[in-house]
Amino acid sequence: MAGDPRRANGSARNKNRRRLRAEGRPCWICREFGRTGIIDYSLPHLHPMAFEVDELCPVSKWREGGYSSPEACANDYANLAAAHRCCNQWRSNKSVDEVRALARGEKSKASLPLPQPWEL
Repeated sequence: MAGDPRRANGSARNKNRRRLRAEGRPCWICREFGRTGIIDYSLPHLHPMAFEVDELCPVSKWREGGYSSPEACANDYANLAAAHRCCNQWRSNKSVDEVRALARGEKSKASLPLPQPWEL
């Protein structure tokens, strides 16, 4: 795979980013952990609590998600959600099921630091 599949079709990515921003969705990861997940969409993009587009099926797992390519995975609006930058970085390429299991305490949290956006 050459380049970043998220940037392969910049027009589609920007359209999806604008749509998510306009909807004002909360951070889906925070919500799984019982927090409000409110995102301040006015924050600069490098701020830890800034809005980022998150792929529910990580691009690195596009085959497991049934996508025809990494680009298709990255640009499928149904696969996208709003997240805080720090939460998205914490999540990395964990599956939605892994995040939910951690939130429910079904997986050991000892070896994995949980997102702590309220401490930032």
